[in-house]
Amino acid sequence: MHEFDVTKETEELAVSKKQKFMTNLFIPVILGTTRQGRMSEPVAHFMVEQVTQWNGVETELIDIRQLHFPIDDAGQEIKDPQFSATCERADGLILVVPEYNHSFPGWLKHVLDTNLEEYIHKAVGICGVSASPFGGTRVIQSLLPVMRELGLITTFYDLNFGNVNKLFDESGKIAESEKEAYLRRFGRFMKELVWMSAVLRYGRLNLSVEEQEVKTATPNYHANKPCPEIAAKMGMETADAVLRVTCSQTGKVEAIPTN
Repeated sequence: MHEFDVTKETEELAVSKKQKFMTNLFIPVILGTTRQGRMSEPVAHFMVEQVTQWNGVETELIDIRQLHFPIDDAGQEIKDPQFSATCERADGLILVVPEYNHSFPGWLKHVLDTNLEEYIHKAVGICGVSASPFGGTRVIQSLLPVMRELGLITTFYDLNFGNVNKLFDESGKIAESEKEAYLRRFGRFMKELVWMSAVLRYGRLNLSVEEQEVKTATPNYHANKPCPEIAAKMGMETADAVLRVTCSQTGKVEAIPTN
């Protein structure tokens, strides 16, 4: 069980952090187009259906068609309270985005730009959608610098839904001949997104980017004897040598001889 330092904050806040750390991850799916006849819609429903079945994760569908923002202003001045609250609560995001003329829908950008702090240091996975075999590769590339500017951290693995007009039937169900392959790809995509969302949530709750002090983990003396070659380089006898291994907050690992 994770121990929280209550010397720098009230016990009430520490309990709140602990409760948040122990709750399910919340990873909503954003359907990023408003067009009529959009083929991204069955993709978004497929993603919600699969994420719902993932242990330890909660989700919901955010359809930007249902969000009403003015067109005579932009940015955080036109926040939608419910959308902002959902993004604030989220530990990660999944974007389902079609490729229109080598890029993403302008309305999606308009919607995403209404938040900033709500996104910072959170994971995002992108699902590209297109009628071509390439599955929205170019829309994903176009979105990457936008995600970075918003403070979101993209996963290494994306999902590409190519030939989307043939991929889903009229009822919105994925073709049986393709289902197994897409479930396998989804599993790989989701494992990374969940891992990143959990790690970043821990960081947001427990670590500060303003903190200058380097914290080290509790030393582990178990099985830390160096091999003879390493011991010789360090001028030690392997029979008596034990290494104190620590890992700093920045990820730097050090091995120091101890008596």
